[in-house]
Amino acid sequence: MLSKKENIQNELILYTMEDLVPQDSLYRKIDKYIDFSFIYDEVKDLYCNDNGRPSIDPVVLFKLVFIEALDGLKSMRKTCEKIKVDAEYRWFLGISFGYDTPHYSTFSQNYIRRFKGTDIFEKIFVNIVEQAIKYNLVKGETFFTDSTHKKANANKNKFHEELQQVVHKRKQWLEEEINEERKKQGKKEFEFKEKLEEKKVKISNTDSESGYYHRDNKEKGFMYLDHRTVDSKANIIVDCFVTKGNVHDSVPFIDRAEYIKHKYGFDIKEWALDSGYDTLEIKKYFEDNNIFGVIAYRSYQQGNTEIRKYKFKYNKEKDYYICPKTGTILPYTGRIDRNGYKYYSDRKNCKGCSEIERCCKSQGYRVIRRHIKEELNERARERRLSERGKQLYKLRKEKIERSFADSKQNHGYRYAMHKGIEKNQNYTWLICAAQNMKNIVTKITKGHKKRRTNHKNRLKSKKIYC
Repeated sequence: MLSKKENIQNELILYTMEDLVPQDSLYRKIDKYIDFSFIYDEVKDLYCNDNGRPSIDPVVLFKLVFIEALDGLKSMRKTCEKIKVDAEYRWFLGISFGYDTPHYSTFSQNYIRRFKGTDIFEKIFVNIVEQAIKYNLVKGETFFTDSTHKKANANKNKFHEELQQVVHKRKQWLEEEINEERKKQGKKEFEFKEKLEEKKVKISNTDSESGYYHRDNKEKGFMYLDHRTVDSKANIIVDCFVTKGNVHDSVPFIDRAEYIKHKYGFDIKEWALDSGYDTLEIKKYFEDNNIFGVIAYRSYQQGNTEIRKYKFKYNKEKDYYICPKTGTILPYTGRIDRNGYKYYSDRKNCKGCSEIERCCKSQGYRVIRRHIKEELNERARERRLSERGKQLYKLRKEKIERSFADSKQNHGYRYAMHKGIEKNQNYTWLICAAQNMKNIVTKITKGHKKRRTNHKNRLKSKKIYC
């Protein structure tokens, strides 16, 4: 029989807010396992105690951003429109039907007048990580780091160009060793200075703090970069650092590694990185801090030779290379350049070699360059090719890449909705805090469900045995 419902819009119903929200709601789980009360202590100095109108609950303000991030909503305006009619959101905020919800401009005005320039956003992020540590979801021993780009709120075709000075930082630890080698050879020491380089840089007319991002096989445009680190145990994000889109991955790594170590007091034992982090400074940092660092292979230009450098055997004691074809010794020539490369060659014996066409056709004799700190590269290669190194790099895509994918697919992370590094950094802390919350409650509830299932199975087996 055909049925037809009419006039249900004006029907009166009697339900409590508790009845309207499903028991397995994500927001119920977050409310149960995540403690937001610390926010009151962190913001109390930002409010006046005896003057002005009563404020909106600060926890409600930050929960607005968490809702926006958790459900990947496009804007605060859209979030506040949904809160008016969504029982789940109202329950999470503690605002029942019949009461007004905050206006979409409320958080932005509080940001401008109260939170801007403070460290409240970082404190919220750090506190959520500390709650994950209390739930035993962070081991603090193995980490994965990478960066992802986020499109800036700026047209890639509207820009102007400026000449900017780029300062290349000096590597004093390397310079001292180079000059020591020069002394041994009876040569004059190099005089090292900070290198200044002028570059033409594209500056966005819309968001001048974004950076023009251009890499092979990737979309070009004005971007921000999120340099993120996750813990291996439950994929909790322990750091998210925002820079311009034209900052190289390796530049902030050591500072952020030190930040993570000192902020949480971790005893870091392992770290896996992409090939973009293949620098001597990072390899030295790993060895100085006794960290098993794995960096992906990075191919470098080998020239026209068919007989590669790795085929030549190096004698460390006598400091020379041995030709793999003829056994000819290529001794150290005594030459070392400003970058720390030592040169090995033997013009006389190379000229009569039958393999000269394949080995060194362009100049008639073979020259091998070996960096003064080549042992750092060799030990890094050993770690990468070890069984544990292969395992760690395989885990990398399951950890850090999955974290980025989750952010972009589910939490509105593809585009920057705000302008400027500071504002993007603040919102990134809140978005990553929300992602961590979801991760925490998911892992806890899965653990509880697994334990209940195991308990039921044990009871069943006991009955069968009896």
